[in-house]
Amino acid sequence: MGVLGGLGAEVSVVACDVSDRGAVAGLVEGVGADLVGVVHAAGAGDNGLVGSMDGVRLDGVLGAKADGAWYLHELTRGCALEFFVMFSSAGGSVLAAGQANYAAANVFLDALAVQRHAEGLPATSLAYGLWAGAGMGEWLGEADLERMRRQGLPALDPVQGLALFDAGLASGRAALVPLPIDVAALRARTDTIPALLRDLAHTTKRRSAVSKPDATSLRQRFAQADQEGQETLLRTLVLERAAALLGHSSADALDAERDFLETGFDSLSAMELRNALMKDTGLRLAPMVVFDSKSPAELARLLRTDLLAAGPLTPDGTDEVSAAGARSSDGLDGAESGAVTGRAEVSSAGRPPETLRDLFHSAVVSGRADKGFALLQAAADVRPGFGSVDEIDRLPAAVRLTDAAEGPHLICLSTPMATGGVHQHARLVSHFGGRHKISALPVPGFLAGESLPTSATAAVQALARSVLTAADGKPFVLLGYSSGGTLAYATAGYLEQECGVRPAGVILLDTFAVHDGGSDGVPLDGLALGMFDKEAVFGSFDSSRLSAMGRWVELVPQLPLPPVEAPVLFVQCTQSFVPNGDDPSPELVSGRAEPWETAHTLRTVSANHFTLVEDRAEETAHVIDEWLESNGTPTGA
Repeated sequence: MGVLGGLGAEVSVVACDVSDRGAVAGLVEGVGADLVGVVHAAGAGDNGLVGSMDGVRLDGVLGAKADGAWYLHELTRGCALEFFVMFSSAGGSVLAAGQANYAAANVFLDALAVQRHAEGLPATSLAYGLWAGAGMGEWLGEADLERMRRQGLPALDPVQGLALFDAGLASGRAALVPLPIDVAALRARTDTIPALLRDLAHTTKRRSAVSKPDATSLRQRFAQADQEGQETLLRTLVLERAAALLGHSSADALDAERDFLETGFDSLSAMELRNALMKDTGLRLAPMVVFDSKSPAELARLLRTDLLAAGPLTPDGTDEVSAAGARSSDGLDGAESGAVTGRAEVSSAGRPPETLRDLFHSAVVSGRADKGFALLQAAADVRPGFGSVDEIDRLPAAVRLTDAAEGPHLICLSTPMATGGVHQHARLVSHFGGRHKISALPVPGFLAGESLPTSATAAVQALARSVLTAADGKPFVLLGYSSGGTLAYATAGYLEQECGVRPAGVILLDTFAVHDGGSDGVPLDGLALGMFDKEAVFGSFDSSRLSAMGRWVELVPQLPLPPVEAPVLFVQCTQSFVPNGDDPSPELVSGRAEPWETAHTLRTVSANHFTLVEDRAEETAHVIDEWLESNGTPTGA
């Protein structure tokens, strides 16, 4: 505002809900005859797959964009405007994966500009690409921006964006797409290039035409090699693809035996690697194959096993074994996009059978998440279980993410949700800069064949034993995000009271209190809807993950939670729990998690429940580092 004032403008800031026609009418009337132009820049996001969209999610996004633009159009038709500019988005053309509502809203703006232009009214719709550090791209981290650059769609610098605003307004055209494009990166993409950009990547048709013969060529070279040659061929392939996705100039930058999480992979880059390898080999791979395989060497060995089992490629570029695939039981199709498309077998009635995932999803989107979780709990009851940790031979092993010479060992407990797992800490860990030794601990029961605890006591026993094994007698801090925080706190209490072992600290990241009736305030519907938003990355959730979640959701409120002696950091979000996180809610106590004890140290992060460990992970890591230092816990070299 200071810049505008310096240029001689008089600035007034007036609150107005542009999705409310009456409010917009009052705003226009308040300006009166002095109104000479309109710039409509309002916008809201609420991302998710098409199946998760309902009236509320559509209204929330369309209201700010489409309704607001239409009301401004109607209410200013009689004004002698010099300009009518709408901030649209390239999401309506090329960037809208998971943004059906946002894409529709922006295409409406483009169409409205064309209509106004045809009527002789001033109109300019600017379908911008992502702005770096501003607007709806403000919360994106470096990993997100790098992914956009790899796709050939780098973010706009704000100065560049403003220059394009001037150019668009002066062009006299109704609808424009100010979208920077890196043609070289666009041509290097291994997925499907958006239709409107294909003419800019002249090699696209040729690349598409040879993609199947390339898979055939690899199969031929594989078949002609001995075992050592096959292993070398596939290990080189995995390393080259992985290095390219991480921005390295050579595969030599990676260690084939080092865990993918340690090298910097997160959920989205793991999906990109999986998709690239499916095109390279013609195999159909499970959504979590990268993290399940741990390292490039293990993934190469898995590919070799699958290729040995696969028959010749069929005319559509896949093999019969992987098409039917033991590991495609999750119902995935779509190597191109990684999206869920539901390749379920067809029943005798010609309809796909309803899976456990389908039934649970139907319950969630209809507002009956409680019934859905009850279904998952019933499914868990028929799985193998253990009533004591002594009844099982092996517990899931911790995965080392980073090493450091000094300071305590930071042990992260995964959330007992279908989206949980050691991968969910990758973004947060990347922002510690190697200052800590960090491990991530899986929760028992989420993989096929694993037993589930049948009681809260067995659950906390299993977690405590896994923590002690990972700590190996050295000082450690337990960290848990969301419901993983409850696991961390319960485990700390058990270790102190039953094992005589006191952690150096406990860190709770936006953990709702689910004990003593506190679970009544946990928004299960919002939690589950946010989870299904992640299916484009994780793939359709299988029965093992869903039934395990059902059991743990049942057990978590029953976990013994004695006050721990170790110091506790409680990191709280300042934004609402809802997936889009647009509404700041510092005053909304019921909409956010609160510290459990007055002795707990409270720190806040400008994030919502989901962005806390994703887009806002750098700020979260900074808060944790500051607390460790102030608590007398060294942060390492």
